[in-house]
Amino acid sequence: MALLKPYYLCFTSGLFLLSLIIYILTNNKNLEKNVLTFPLILCFIFSQLFWYNPIQNSLIHKLDSNIAKLFSFIFVVYLLIYKKLNLYVKLIFVLLGILSIVAFYRSHFFSTKEWCCDNHLFNHALLHISGFFASLYVFL
Repeated sequence: MALLKPYYLCFTSGLFLLSLIIYILTNNKNLEKNVLTFPLILCFIFSQLFWYNPIQNSLIHKLDSNIAKLFSFIFVVYLLIYKKLNLYVKLIFVLLGILSIVAFYRSHFFSTKEWCCDNHLFNHALLHISGFFASLYVFL
């Protein structure tokens, strides 16, 4: 019996909204960061739409997937180009990156075996959580 429900991922992807709220409350009028709020908002909206009723290979699924990949790429590029990272923070991001890659692979692997099984949902939730921490660092 499945312990996790797909709509639980609405909560983990809701962390993106928390990151955005924290940024708005501490906004220092940084243009680059203001531009980065748009992909974060899109990621939040489409993730909510998809995980509320996750239909495999649907249009919302494809949009959510592509927006999440774009969001990840943009934030990684921003972190590498604009953020000055000390060695300790770089190590944290390497570990977070490894966690994200493993979670992505495992989420994909388990979803091909059984759509929305506990292992699929758990690993995908880890992706949301790592994305939240990355977005927090970008915005703070």
